[in-house]
Amino acid sequence: DELKAGGMTKFYARNVAHRLHSISLEDIQKYFSEDVGEENNIPTVNKNLKSEARVLSHAPLAGYDNSFTTDSLKYLDLILRNMDKGHYSITNFSVLEKIAHVLHMNELWNRARIHYQTLFLQPPTPEMCLCAANTDLNGVAQELNLLALKIKYPGITSGEYEKLKEQAKLGYDIDYSYGKLDAPQPPVGYDIDYSYGKTEDPSASFQETLMGFDFSGEESEVVERVSKDLVDGDHGMALHLDSEAGWTYWKEKMSAMKEIGNYEFAVFMYCKLNQ
Repeated sequence: DELKAGGMTKFYARNVAHRLHSISLEDIQKYFSEDVGEENNIPTVNKNLKSEARVLSHAPLAGYDNSFTTDSLKYLDLILRNMDKGHYSITNFSVLEKIAHVLHMNELWNRARIHYQTLFLQPPTPEMCLCAANTDLNGVAQELNLLALKIKYPGITSGEYEKLKEQAKLGYDIDYSYGKLDAPQPPVGYDIDYSYGKTEDPSASFQETLMGFDFSGEESEVVERVSKDLVDGDHGMALHLDSEAGWTYWKEKMSAMKEIGNYEFAVFMYCKLNQ
């Protein structure tokens, strides 16, 4: 296996998909290559959750407001001018959580950029790049489709999706206090580390099922099949970002991500953009 021989782990597809899922054309131009255009062949998850086109073939323009001179205000502006849209970006995420998420992704891309630059000194072999860049064969396309559904339908792979849907219908505000112990919890959202839930290492049978899964068809039918056939125990985030305890939880999740994932993403981007 060319990927294994090149130092990639069995989590290559998952690690790449996680770093792809919210990347924009401007992000690619900033962190990897200024020369990339709109037809870039870098797939990403569609931020418009109303659309059934879950995965886009080319990372689109985000539309950052360049009247701001700092990245932080560009990211903040993008989130705040979409803050009234319940279908934008990530289901059940508060404004604060969306801000934390975009900054977290920029941290990962910045780390990957360092590895990306070193690959020009010692590039992957052409054979490895063929494997690394082929999203249909290496599992990245499947992981992106699964991740898109986890983002849109939190808890879809928990094994208790119908129960979680009923809880979400209660309509509690995302900022509902955790201090009232007898109060219902707010609806869950996607877990920031793209967790497989109860098991850090998905079983071989789960991976085999995922690789052969057909994500085409009517979305309602796909959602039903995913909720039954791709159960991994992922209930979504355990704590919302509405307290110091919530931030500790998020920070631990971010800190637990291994650097190899950023290297694997750098290899993917190098092979897609330079081979």
